[in-house]
Amino acid sequence: MKPKILIVDDTERSRILLSDSMEAEGYETGTASNGSEALKKVETFRPDLILLDVMMPVMDGYETCRRLKSNEATRYIPVLMLTARGELEDKVMGLEVGAEDYIVKPFSIVEVGARVKSFLRMRALQAKLVETEKLAALGEMVNGIAHEIRNPLTSIGGIARRLRNSETHPEHQHYADVILNAVKRMERMMQRIDEYKGILSSRFEPGDLNAVVEAAVEDARHVIGDKEIGIKTNLLSGVPLFSMDRTNLKIAIFNVLQNAVEAIEKEGVVKVETLPASDNTLILIVSDNGVGMEADSVKKLFNPFYTSKMTGAGLGLTITHRIIQDHRGTIDVESKPGKGTVVTMKFYIAPGSFAA
Repeated sequence: MKPKILIVDDTERSRILLSDSMEAEGYETGTASNGSEALKKVETFRPDLILLDVMMPVMDGYETCRRLKSNEATRYIPVLMLTARGELEDKVMGLEVGAEDYIVKPFSIVEVGARVKSFLRMRALQAKLVETEKLAALGEMVNGIAHEIRNPLTSIGGIARRLRNSETHPEHQHYADVILNAVKRMERMMQRIDEYKGILSSRFEPGDLNAVVEAAVEDARHVIGDKEIGIKTNLLSGVPLFSMDRTNLKIAIFNVLQNAVEAIEKEGVVKVETLPASDNTLILIVSDNGVGMEADSVKKLFNPFYTSKMTGAGLGLTITHRIIQDHRGTIDVESKPGKGTVVTMKFYIAPGSFAA
């Protein structure tokens, strides 16, 4: 998913210049002509960084920044102020209201691009730190869950099976079946927890991504059930080996494939492909033509137990996210309702590993 930059300036020429420059760098941009418009735009556009002019009608940049930084939902978005007012007191004012940096007009597009890249990198590192802390807390939580649930669950399941086998009354048999189905759901949850505990200690050795993908695809074919879904692969030949935990990586890829299968209601196609990129990365893409998701759902996709189900989203993609991070890779999701979902995983390869 491309980083989003909101450009706030009352001069159309400046907005166009900055938008063209940022989009050329690979960012998605939005614009606003004053502070009041910017505050509304932030709610829907949800930028990763804001380029904010100071001297504007309706609401100036200082007040806009002050309101952004006083709102819990927006206070951590980096704000780079752009203004022709370059006096020391102006810079101090900008920093006091919460701006991360202050660039004086006329500015160099190259300098703006470098600072944007720097702050986005810092924001990504902060987000990764928060995610790491969240996953560490989750590790402690799941250990407690496993300890408290496993023994009672075994007893409940065993007794329910005995009752089901000995009962002749149809209504009582139905009640026993309800209990057994609930036990099966809890057992699947415990399997997910065991998976999560297992990935906390990855063991790395050189491995072939294509081989791992093919094994995960084979497992995914078994969860298609009575749906008419084809899983098509297009794997790059001669992919270079890289350091991986093959067991954990297979779990991560299977979870993504399982999500894709579940997103297709009756019939459709899941495509899996590997390809190289120019920045020494090996890319794995899993796409489907399923129901798709709203942008808000995509942002929450890797949160633990986001949905009520224990397959697909929920803990499964939290596990996937953790595994990809352990492999020093990245995972991004793009999705639109009714248009399907594309999951892109990138793994960094040693320079010169790809054949010329």
